[in-house]
Amino acid sequence: MVSEYLQYLGVLGLVLIALGWIPETWEIIKKKKNNLNFKFNLLYAVGSLSLLLYAIYIKDIIFILLNGFAFLMSGIGLIYKFKNLRKLIS
Repeated sequence: MVSEYLQYLGVLGLVLIALGWIPETWEIIKKKKNNLNFKFNLLYAVGSLSLLLYAIYIKDIIFILLNGFAFLMSGIGLIYKFKNLRKLIS
């Protein structure tokens, strides 16, 4: 019984974290500019990818979804960050 409630708590955490990333990523896409700190964005992407791989290994669907989504959102931010860096260099 407690296990079931904890799983719902995990899903709630997944949804809340996703809801936090969606507006930020939408702003990045809309403005075509990433204002997040590059080091933060890079560390977050690498950390999310690492946790995603571990979650796949332990077969935890909530953490697979959470870290897959987090990696996707931070990856989008990194793509825009690199695009802006290329424009500055050119």
